[in-house]
Amino acid sequence: MKSLLIPFAVLVLACAVCSAIEIQRDIAYLGEDREEKLDVYLPDTEPIHSPLPAVILIHGGGWGGGDKASKRMQSMAEFLADEGYAVFSINYLLNIGERDPETRKYHLEKLAWPQNFLDCKSALRYVRAHAGHYGIDPERIGLIGTSAGGHLAMLVGGTTNDPNMNAEGLYRDESNEVACIVNMYGPFDTEGKALSPLMGSTPEVKRALGKASSPKTYMDEDFPPILILHGSADATVSVDSSRELARYLTTLGCTYEYIEIEDAPHSFNFQPEQMDLRPAVIEFLNANL
Repeated sequence: MKSLLIPFAVLVLACAVCSAIEIQRDIAYLGEDREEKLDVYLPDTEPIHSPLPAVILIHGGGWGGGDKASKRMQSMAEFLADEGYAVFSINYLLNIGERDPETRKYHLEKLAWPQNFLDCKSALRYVRAHAGHYGIDPERIGLIGTSAGGHLAMLVGGTTNDPNMNAEGLYRDESNEVACIVNMYGPFDTEGKALSPLMGSTPEVKRALGKASSPKTYMDEDFPPILILHGSADATVSVDSSRELARYLTTLGCTYEYIEIEDAPHSFNFQPEQMDLRPAVIEFLNANL
């Protein structure tokens, strides 16, 4: 009986902690006229010293799908809030198009670039502008992105000091600084590649916008500390992308950690069946936020 009581007690405690999270849904961070909103997950601040560090979650979905309220994103947000982080899970403008079921070719009707990037930039500024309201430290804001969200997170972090990439979006008086990034299987070099935010565009559009929409363009020695997580069996975004990213960051002298999850496919949360990534994620965030 004793061995059964201990797990039950732990389960009750875990549920109590989980229930202490305050969740605010569908905040109009881009203005009331935009459909894209954000959700806020705030931890119980009683045992935690504020101001809190903050994390912005950016979902994946090939730049044309995904949602802040998906089961994966909610589980990640709740875990981070349990660990004492204020979490802002966002939606952003998506490409409109469809894939031909026979040829698998993607037919684009409306391109979201650069508004998808600007939405993510505006989310960062929104969080900083409302730091007092949410009880967070404006100097301790990190980004976590999955797949296409990882691509956008790296763009936001890399364009901190680029005036051309900071001239638009909301809350422009706020700082564009990012304390750290967690890139989960997101592509870092998309210029001229089939997998890019410009999928389905004409060759002319791809040539004109390819460099501007690729995170590699903006990476230099000042790039924020980054944790890279990628599965070796990823059939959507090849693991070679993250291996190349790690090599490139080494040449720049940037701070990074790279974890390759053996046999993990594309699209996982902090707990793929091959490895529990939660300790590594929290250790990285604690060190940089």
